[in-house]
Amino acid sequence: MVAQILEERHEPKTVDNSNHPRIDGDQRVSGTARYGADWKMPGMLYARVLTSSIASGKVKRIDTAKAMRIPGVAGIITCLEDKTIWKGGDRDHERRALPDRVRFFGETIAAVAATSRRIAEEAVEALEVEYEESQAVFSIQEARKDDAPKVWDSGNILPPIVETFGNVQKSFEAADLVLEGDYSTSKVSRAQLEPPVSLAWWDEDKLTVVVATQTVHLARMAIASDLGIPVPNVRTITLFKGGGFGGGGATNYDDICALLAKKTGKPVMLEYSREQDFIGTHARWATVQHLKAAVSKAEGKLLAIDLKGYVDIGAYVRFRPGLSYINGPDTYYSWDAYRAEVLGVHTNTGATGYMRAPAGPASAFPVETLVDEVSHALGMNPLELRMRNVVEHVHGHEHLTSNGLEECLISGSEAFRWREKWRPPPKKVPDDKKLTGVGMAVASWHAMLGRGEAWIRMTHDEMLEVFAGIVDIGTGAKTEMATIAAGVMGMPLDKVKMVYGDTSISPFASGEIGSMTTAFTGTAVREAATKLKTKLLALASSKLGEQNLRIEDGRMITNGKGKISISDLIGSMGVDYVEERAQTEPKLPEHTDRLSFAAHFTEVEIDRETGRVKVTKYVAAQDSGEIVNHLTAGNQVQGSVVMGIGMALSEKLLIDQNYGSVQNPSFLNYRLPNHSAIPEIQVIFPDIKDPYGPKSAGETSIVPVPAAIGNAIFNASGKRLRKLPFLAEEVLNALES
Repeated sequence: MVAQILEERHEPKTVDNSNHPRIDGDQRVSGTARYGADWKMPGMLYARVLTSSIASGKVKRIDTAKAMRIPGVAGIITCLEDKTIWKGGDRDHERRALPDRVRFFGETIAAVAATSRRIAEEAVEALEVEYEESQAVFSIQEARKDDAPKVWDSGNILPPIVETFGNVQKSFEAADLVLEGDYSTSKVSRAQLEPPVSLAWWDEDKLTVVVATQTVHLARMAIASDLGIPVPNVRTITLFKGGGFGGGGATNYDDICALLAKKTGKPVMLEYSREQDFIGTHARWATVQHLKAAVSKAEGKLLAIDLKGYVDIGAYVRFRPGLSYINGPDTYYSWDAYRAEVLGVHTNTGATGYMRAPAGPASAFPVETLVDEVSHALGMNPLELRMRNVVEHVHGHEHLTSNGLEECLISGSEAFRWREKWRPPPKKVPDDKKLTGVGMAVASWHAMLGRGEAWIRMTHDEMLEVFAGIVDIGTGAKTEMATIAAGVMGMPLDKVKMVYGDTSISPFASGEIGSMTTAFTGTAVREAATKLKTKLLALASSKLGEQNLRIEDGRMITNGKGKISISDLIGSMGVDYVEERAQTEPKLPEHTDRLSFAAHFTEVEIDRETGRVKVTKYVAAQDSGEIVNHLTAGNQVQGSVVMGIGMALSEKLLIDQNYGSVQNPSFLNYRLPNHSAIPEIQVIFPDIKDPYGPKSAGETSIVPVPAAIGNAIFNASGKRLRKLPFLAEEVLNALES
């Protein structure tokens, strides 16, 4: 069937949907899209949560009497009565949905449901809490000390995660150039547009939850597991999600909302404030890393990397066991040897976890900065050094299904005019008011394969209905799935109807996580559409013969001489539709890996008086395999680059080192890039064929951004910055030092 799908991919299409705007764009811009907080149910209650005012300690008492006397309060649950385990809340420890042992400032410890938002907020204020406070620790440096307060009884430092191949010691002995340095990255927020929200109601023992999630099916399974009820008794719905960036799966507020709905016997909507979102949901972890590179000067060859890193994972980490917090750079180049030792460190700060390419940017920044330092030490153009060392086999031995990194370097550098623009960095900081420079970086990211399911129907009125368990969080997933199905059938997108986002009417999908949607669910959509097309042609053959049959404009089946409409064909069978289903799970051969690649080029301008850095030009060349829809894929890359610009220049969660509170928990003072900080971003997709189809786009494209910008700052000023973000005051200090 894979061979058949690949043949189908290269058939001439009667309709070109490859640059079609999002099929739900009118709903999004008109305000008719139904996000979580837009739902309403008869008799619905509104819920608010109480969060801890200490960073470490025990909740000894919560007095609810005063709150319960407020007219309109329907129910209260606290950490002292509820013992629900939130299984997805931490990868190494048992975490409760409402913990009575507080481990960071702002942890949810109680919730109130009332007839209005105002009353719920008033009731939360009326709750009286008594704590038994204990010492806390807020930084990697302090948490690593022998006498540091313990976040967990087992200690603050987790066992090291070690990834290695080749003989690192031998490579360093053979090197005639060794460079090393210390690098750090900051904790950053996902800062998605839609705040956390959940709506739950019960019908006897059946639970329905409207979840603000990236994966309705995995959320369903998680909620059922947490609450101890059968999966078939849970229905989850997400029609629109205003960004996710790793906030997928079930959350503690989904559990809390369902518990309140059970207690009150009414539908309950639980909403977090923006401040509670910044503090109480997870962020990307901070890192401190020491890297050492072994180089052969004569060959201009990168021989080996030796890395040791410590990661501030906060009080909890929402990240799958076995995965490392720093990984990936071993796949950028043809290293002879590689070793990374990474240790997670618990602090009494907010949880960390999945965020767009979780380990990517913080891993690429040190390595691609160090590689840039190597090129400078060798007196070599950074592009030339990378071209000489383009990866051939990853992890030392594994083959790649496809590799477009070299094409990305060539096409991206030509579009950027790199060879014309690049000049060696100045030996001292110029006196000019504006300093300009160029930088580049490369990266890779996984392009996994896995389970996908899809159902496709052709109806009597010639509409193609595509059933997929996806959630469109702004990525254009509905458009992608519709485009794949329409491409196979040769139909315009306005004849495709997507049925999605509801576990009661859609097949299983992993969801919008880990760059899985197009590769996992899209493969199933393609196969189901191919099977449906084959079935329709077989049905038509009894009327037109078996030779030269094809679908024309998605409405007619013809052999060039005669034709029959699909409507008449289905009608002649006495049914309303013809359906096919597919479940796919392609596997890679042994010793084979599948990666997407990126080569990014940027130009920056530095204000000599203020230290402010502005990105003035950006070119992102992406190997994402087959591109289903160039418009939506390009949008994904552009959005990812913008997020990377924020991580590079301004974004950082500021933790008060005395109390552990987040000092900038809002869009007013958490410094996201605004329109004036965003350049025109040119996206290039080289024509790379991969036997398994589309590869990752939205995650790969954030990975090299901070490194490229940092390298451009060095090129402009001759000053190397090794700490993210590159705040104006720190840039200015470097220029004046």
